[in-house]
Amino acid sequence: MADQSYLDRRFLTLDALRAVGALMVVLTHVAFHTGRYPRGWTGAMLAHFDLGVALFFVVSGFLLARPWFAASAAGARPPSTGRYLWKRALRILPLYWVVVAVCLIAAPANSDVGVGGWIANLTLTQIYTQDTHAYGLAHMWSLCTEVAFYLALPLVVRLLTPRDRLDLRRVLVLCLLLSIGGVVFAAGARTWFDQPFAAEWLPAYLPWFLAGTALAACSVDARMRARLDAAARDLAGWWLLALGLFVAACTPITGPTGLVDAPTPAESALKCVLYGAVAVCVIFPLVFGPELEGPVRRWLARPVPSALGEISYGVFSIHMFVLLMGMELLGFGTFNDRFWTVLGMTLAVTIPIAALSYVLFERRVMRLRSWRPSGRRPKRRPEAAPASESAPESASEPGVTEAAAATSTIATSESA
Repeated sequence: MADQSYLDRRFLTLDALRAVGALMVVLTHVAFHTGRYPRGWTGAMLAHFDLGVALFFVVSGFLLARPWFAASAAGARPPSTGRYLWKRALRILPLYWVVVAVCLIAAPANSDVGVGGWIANLTLTQIYTQDTHAYGLAHMWSLCTEVAFYLALPLVVRLLTPRDRLDLRRVLVLCLLLSIGGVVFAAGARTWFDQPFAAEWLPAYLPWFLAGTALAACSVDARMRARLDAAARDLAGWWLLALGLFVAACTPITGPTGLVDAPTPAESALKCVLYGAVAVCVIFPLVFGPELEGPVRRWLARPVPSALGEISYGVFSIHMFVLLMGMELLGFGTFNDRFWTVLGMTLAVTIPIAALSYVLFERRVMRLRSWRPSGRRPKRRPEAAPASESAPESASEPGVTEAAAATSTIATSESA
């Protein structure tokens, strides 16, 4: 059974976590292009800051699956798949298309990109074809994978909760089995497929998304959540565990440092497991336990970290083009050992552009998320409000039904 007070939780700290993930991605890309990866432990840790992708994927799995589980637990109608996909498309595609167009038109290195390359990049299918990755867009592989998860999520939820009823044991067992399959795929993708980007396909990263999905299911089960709330109070302990696991991931057991030599199947599997474990340990005390207890949680929920989280998608999307073009304009070659200069330049240009993009473009586009074709109206069941609608103002007041409280969960998923 669901707990209505928890269904109203907004997970304010997760916005800041998105900012952390985006910064980690920027740092690892700057480190690679300035030749910092081989520089001892510092270089090894920067090389493994692609952990930021794992943070993004676990957070997405949690926030996007939660409305379905909340509806199932409360006996409410599940979110509309069409509206869910429409909101995801509005959040991702407009800015992405702008970035693709700018990169393909403005970068001289992309002058030989043909129609096939344009189509592949605009449709987020470049990881399924050969020779369609473009200058300034190589990092978009993770967005291709995330969008694949967006498309698969309604089917995954249907598999996990048949007849729209939440059976937590079934959800956890199936998430575990599917995750094991994902680890096996991550281990074997490079040898099974004659395709250079097979290791970037969704199955290899399904364990990270499903980790967030499993946490989401636990979060709407009152008995399970009571146990996890108690365990999550020790934020420092969980984050120290995450640090220890991350240090382990920075050793050769997860494969060679850099992007030239491919890891072995065992190394790929270990990296998948360790990164997923680190991300879960970081996120767990933020989605369970008291939401704003302690100075760290309160600071993460403050306006500045939250605002940086809101523009994190823009930072992620834009930074690679800024990084590469900036190095060219400054006359820096690849592996130039100018880490701090290039990092400062990249952030100084990327963050203001991302902020302007969010305020002037992305936020305005998102106003269309409630749009419906003319003449169409949402169908409602009289006995319960649909879980995909906005929460009524009284949803957090004592005495509100669980079905009504479940409707508020969609608000936190829209900005995921």
